[in-house]
Amino acid sequence: MNSNDTHMFQFDGFSFDADRFALYHNGNVVKNAGTKPLAVLAALLINANQLVTYDEIIEFVWADNPHGATSARVNQYASKLQKLFADYAPDSDYLENVPGRGYIFIGHSTSTVVNQAIDSSTSSQDLETHSDSHGTNRSRLAERKSPRAMAVYAVAVVAIFSAAFAWYLYPTNDDAAIRLAVKDSQIYESLVLYENPTAFVETDLDRYWTSDIDANVNYDRRRIRDGVNKMISEGRKYGVESRCDQFEFQSVEIDKNNDTAVVKTLEKWFVAVYQNDGTLLKNRTIGPYFVSYVLRKVNGRWLIEKSTTGRVNRPIPRVSGVEMMSEVKAGQQFLVKVNGNDFEVETIAIEVVGPGCPELKPCKVPNSVLRENAKLSETAISNIPLTLASGNFKITARNGDSQPSEAIPITVP
Repeated sequence: MNSNDTHMFQFDGFSFDADRFALYHNGNVVKNAGTKPLAVLAALLINANQLVTYDEIIEFVWADNPHGATSARVNQYASKLQKLFADYAPDSDYLENVPGRGYIFIGHSTSTVVNQAIDSSTSSQDLETHSDSHGTNRSRLAERKSPRAMAVYAVAVVAIFSAAFAWYLYPTNDDAAIRLAVKDSQIYESLVLYENPTAFVETDLDRYWTSDIDANVNYDRRRIRDGVNKMISEGRKYGVESRCDQFEFQSVEIDKNNDTAVVKTLEKWFVAVYQNDGTLLKNRTIGPYFVSYVLRKVNGRWLIEKSTTGRVNRPIPRVSGVEMMSEVKAGQQFLVKVNGNDFEVETIAIEVVGPGCPELKPCKVPNSVLRENAKLSETAISNIPLTLASGNFKITARNGDSQPSEAIPITVP
């Protein structure tokens, strides 16, 4: 087979390049589709109009590392595909969920092999082309398929994973390879490793991180190892609803020798922490924050050596007024509403200064209390519980570690 052969799936105005894991609509690349959602799409297209079970999809997409892969994760990526298709073809529905079993790609699709020279200068980043090294064992997915489907399947699988694995190990575009290594490493750490820390294997880190060279240097690898050990000792793990809400590259700087690089990102994650018995401990949003990564090129691959995290300057909330929502009595709890703008729901807190609440150590209603008891939006926080002595007070709001808002006076009779 010619090395320039490309395996394409077509349905309506969409084309799916199985060799590059790239999706197109009317000839234009569909950006931000993501690697894993496209891998799920591949599993369904190969078996169009047939049920593909959750186990079969997981085996196909996560064959190299199934730890932490669940039906909920498949649903997450299928949902992303459905939203993506809705943006381009709002009147079409391509994915049918069979509750508790899996998915079916519905609709007419065709597969072809075309010969086209691949321009090596094409940006891998723009095409979102990366595929994990899933392996070649697909027996459960193929054993019950028709001869025609199996033939298409065999051709596509070999092409997809041989080309993708080769690209992953030896990418020609350093900038794209660096971005890929950084983002995939963080998704693996937060959304796979910490979901099942007891299954951690040291060599799993070889895909993304350098070895510990100097015992006096705080490498990322050591940080991850310590984090896993702590989670195991405390009987904790991340839940499947943990997700990456924001991952933006600010800069990628490669040194002139082309063997080290510094990457800066802006990241935001949502993390659900559970006890091993399934008890939810907490949900929290981490970030947004800036991260600086140092990478080295080792045997042709870009690996992360260490990273540092910096704070993001949060906006200062603006408070325009305070309303009393219940009768105000000294020494008894009452409710107030704070109006304004630029309230960050995930970080906003209220501070009070007055009798019993000195300016150097004001009384606080932390974000956790507000989220549990109050109603929050970007412009108002209602049902804020306060218990104050008699006197004059000033109320301010603060987004995390931001500067406080202007103070609004209230009086407790």
